[in-house]
Amino acid sequence: MNLVLALILFNILILLYQIIIEVFTILFRITGINLEKSRFQVISILTCTGFTTSESETMLLTKRRRKLTTAMMMFSYIFNVTIVSIIVNLLISTSTTNIHEIKLGIVLTIINIILIFFVRRSKLFKNALDKIIIKITNSKIMRRGNSLFVYDTYGTKSIVEVEINNLRESFKDKTIEEIGLKEKYDIQLLVLKRGENIIDLIYGDVKLQNNDVIVVFGKMKNIKAAFLKSEEKSKKV
Repeated sequence: MNLVLALILFNILILLYQIIIEVFTILFRITGINLEKSRFQVISILTCTGFTTSESETMLLTKRRRKLTTAMMMFSYIFNVTIVSIIVNLLISTSTTNIHEIKLGIVLTIINIILIFFVRRSKLFKNALDKIIIKITNSKIMRRGNSLFVYDTYGTKSIVEVEINNLRESFKDKTIEEIGLKEKYDIQLLVLKRGENIIDLIYGDVKLQNNDVIVVFGKMKNIKAAFLKSEEKSKKV
């Protein structure tokens, strides 16, 4: 691999790295983590440094965040191996490089620095990227609906984490008491995670919202009837 090709690949990877940081920062912000903390944790994971801090626990609170974290870790491993390989090729190729290739390599690097600065600083780019990711994410959430994760089972009942992506119409703007989660579905609401806030003392006047993560205790068929099945099917419970 000659110097110019190695520099092109190197610059593309660095630019891609910056874009990936912005993309995952937005994705984690959508899950309820503030912008500054999202960016710090994303960079920590991708560079394999600092992710063992106590603040990293917020990145693993929900199933969606755990999936994003896993995806970033896989990307970081691939990226690190690739970048080391390119650097080795750059060092090897310098011994057989002429002055024209060096000049071209410097020009490419300067262009890449300008692009990276644009990606990091441009509000126009960030706002456009933000809108695209939110639009794609919301469309997938609406198609996918809510998701369930079973923690444990005790006899006929289970402790289940429910990620509310698409709150059913009959639950909107209604309190837990009005929904009849306990009376109608025989489901006990144990914990509610809203953004970075964890509520473990839940009163009847609490209202569920999209993007909430709740931990409930009850029969699986009732939990599915309340959060997975259609309005018509749930009436039969």
